[in-house]
Amino acid sequence: MVALSQYKLWFSTAARFAWLAVLVLALVALHHEWGGFRMSELDDALRRIGVWHLSIALMLTASSLLCNASLDLVALRWLGKELPKGKVLGTALVAGSFSMNGGGTILGGGAIRMRLYGQQGLEGGEIAKLTGFLMVAGWLGHTFLTGILLCWQPPELSWLSPGAGRLVGALLLSSCVLLGWFSAKGFRGKKLAFLPPLKLFLVAMVVSSLDWLLAGMALRIFLPQVVSTPGFLAATAVGQALGAVSHVPGGVGVMEFSISKLSAGLVQPSVMAGALLTYRLTYYLVPFVCAVIAVSAREAWSKRHWAKVTMDTTAKAWSTIAPRLAGMTALAGGFVLMLSATTPMDAGRRALLKGIVPLPFMEASHFLSSLTGTLMVITAHGLLRRVQAAWWIAVIMACGGVVFSLLKGFDWEEALVLCVFLCALLPFRSKFHRHADIWTRRFTPMWWGLILSIVGLSIWFGFYTNRTIGYESDLWWQYSFENDASRLLRGMAGSAMILVLVALTQWLRPAPPRSRSPVPVKARIDEMVAGSAKCASALALVGDKEFLFNSDQSAFLMYRDQGRTRVAIADPVGDEEKFEGLYWRFAEQAQDEGMRVAFYQVPASLVPTCVEIGLRVFKLGEAAMIPLKSFDLASSELKKFRKVMNRMERENWRFEIWPTSVVAARIGELRTISDAWLDHVGAHEKGFSLGYFDDDYILQLPVAVIVVEDRVVAFGNLWPGNGKGELSTDLMRHLPDAPNGVMDCLFVNLMLWGKAQGYQWFDLGMAPLSGLAARQFAPLWNRIGGLIYDRGEAFYNFNGLRAWKSKFQPIWQPRYLAIPKAWDLPAVILDITTLIGRSSPLTRSISPNEEVIRRSHEDNSTMEPS
Repeated sequence: MVALSQYKLWFSTAARFAWLAVLVLALVALHHEWGGFRMSELDDALRRIGVWHLSIALMLTASSLLCNASLDLVALRWLGKELPKGKVLGTALVAGSFSMNGGGTILGGGAIRMRLYGQQGLEGGEIAKLTGFLMVAGWLGHTFLTGILLCWQPPELSWLSPGAGRLVGALLLSSCVLLGWFSAKGFRGKKLAFLPPLKLFLVAMVVSSLDWLLAGMALRIFLPQVVSTPGFLAATAVGQALGAVSHVPGGVGVMEFSISKLSAGLVQPSVMAGALLTYRLTYYLVPFVCAVIAVSAREAWSKRHWAKVTMDTTAKAWSTIAPRLAGMTALAGGFVLMLSATTPMDAGRRALLKGIVPLPFMEASHFLSSLTGTLMVITAHGLLRRVQAAWWIAVIMACGGVVFSLLKGFDWEEALVLCVFLCALLPFRSKFHRHADIWTRRFTPMWWGLILSIVGLSIWFGFYTNRTIGYESDLWWQYSFENDASRLLRGMAGSAMILVLVALTQWLRPAPPRSRSPVPVKARIDEMVAGSAKCASALALVGDKEFLFNSDQSAFLMYRDQGRTRVAIADPVGDEEKFEGLYWRFAEQAQDEGMRVAFYQVPASLVPTCVEIGLRVFKLGEAAMIPLKSFDLASSELKKFRKVMNRMERENWRFEIWPTSVVAARIGELRTISDAWLDHVGAHEKGFSLGYFDDDYILQLPVAVIVVEDRVVAFGNLWPGNGKGELSTDLMRHLPDAPNGVMDCLFVNLMLWGKAQGYQWFDLGMAPLSGLAARQFAPLWNRIGGLIYDRGEAFYNFNGLRAWKSKFQPIWQPRYLAIPKAWDLPAVILDITTLIGRSSPLTRSISPNEEVIRRSHEDNSTMEPS
């Protein structure tokens, strides 16, 4: 019997390549649909499109995109968030242009919204809700508009009668009315989480409908006046929807075929082909180029010395999308070069070229243009990974492409596109700082599918434009200004040769040796932990982890392998500017070694990096961070702790901080307490995300103790952050006969001591599964986690742990788990549980916090205000 995981693997592979199969089928169908006219007819159709057509189309495009961006404002209103409207519209316009051209791939706008909105103050969950709202609003507006158009005038189709078309339109409108009813009244008395209140529902529907309407009119303007506008707009709306659901990047081929087929009775094929090609330029490529120029100009402006102070924050937010921007423009620039190399030369430019450029120069430039385009497409992967060499190669290829485009046919349009690409690259030089392989690192199946689709689309277009020329073997060796088909074959062969070489290099490359930290690096780890402001960096001292350093050893990441999973824990340690590159290196190294990567307890600041890597992010819970500056027992929120402090003073309990020298002299006492605590709770030591009692580990850190009648009854070893940033405690243990309230006493005194020493934060650790919404339409993991949090008290004191930490008035900060695929979640959680338990995942392994809670509940009187 085939394992379930094998079926999942087959399904995953099929799903990744489904869009590529759809693209191939669409191109074959489009070839058949447009095969009945000559190129001269297409040229005539393009010449009929005048400057005023283009001007009106661009105005309609701008209006459509502005409506689309306005939906972000509506979504923020639904979330109850206030952000500067200018920044919101700018973010939405850039993200929208990326989504339209690469929405079906990793190059889409979702990660851009995650980056830019995250740096404007939104949390990951809020951005996910915003994205979900935009998706619902987009399809709601499309459904409403399509329903109206079909009821007004259905397209003339042989297989759809006007009555049937109006019936479909009525059903679509009825669904909108039904959703509006649910928005106002709910479903069975319950509010539907994915629907906004009725007022925002109506606003979103109208704005989205206007967006789709203007998008259709931007295409309609290129067609003759005799074409019925309502019928054509209905066909356009359906075609755009099919292109969107196909997940083909930009809906290329699918949208063109769908609109052509649905409007076959309205428009001649050659006229429709000319209109759709122009529409692809004005509605898709022009906004994307404008987004590239806007982001590049903003980055360049921010580097002006006199404006730097006021622009730093904004520039940082925009420059974080530099790799995605560069990757998209590299794909676009490479595709333009390859497409140009497969199309026949303009007759007027051919005549001019003959008198200026020698034939060998022209032929060589044409062939090199094809190679340059292919290399730019392949280099896009390295740009997304912020590889420095990829930046240099892309710049060189773009400069070469400009020269080759002019020499092979005075193609100033292609040269202009490449100049825009250079404008997008040059200001962001500092963002490409990683030293890594470019082409030898294995591409994912998705990337190979994207590359092959771009190359295949350009080859298909070349064969289509030269379809009247019969194939002969002599074509390969014919050289003349008039022989476009020969140049097509040679350029196609050159592109294929590069792809084969890259594929063989990747597939035949031996697996790299595993990188392990040498023993002498221990001193470097100790030095970096001592200099880290993050208290959790002390996990590196426990001795149960491996380490991955960056190239200059200015930052490292802690991890362990368990089964097929390689788990990184906590924040990296060292130079924060190197954290992002370290995440990339860790993920790539795990992939090279056949391991499944997982980032455990990821802070919100590094979630966008995980998304860029291509990982799925799940919320684990929330960490309790106590601002020590405002920690005051005189406040009404904390007065419950006064009684335990009064008891401490009355019974002469002492709070002491032992430096490492005292710890070394009295470690036997601490071990006695630790062993007694473990015996009392019937548990064994934990690990990985927590420390355990080991002499080598305990002796490296100071310890806080509570002394009752000259006897140490409780202790906690300290994690002090450098620069008085963060303070925390790891092991928290006490004698079984210690007085009730002793652990509260330890914590309160420790926080007061930290405040007196100048520390800013006290880290109480994470409350697992807290802060996960368990509403009906929340993500599946959130619902499962919320259910476990509410009903799983028999297995772990989830509610009690958060309630105990809430007594200290913390600020809750989300923590996440990042993994490759959603169905990896059970296996990854099992492996992480095994690592933490240091044994079988089913073995009982008590968290120190659980015993602290139990001790606190045994004497509720200590929590009463004095």
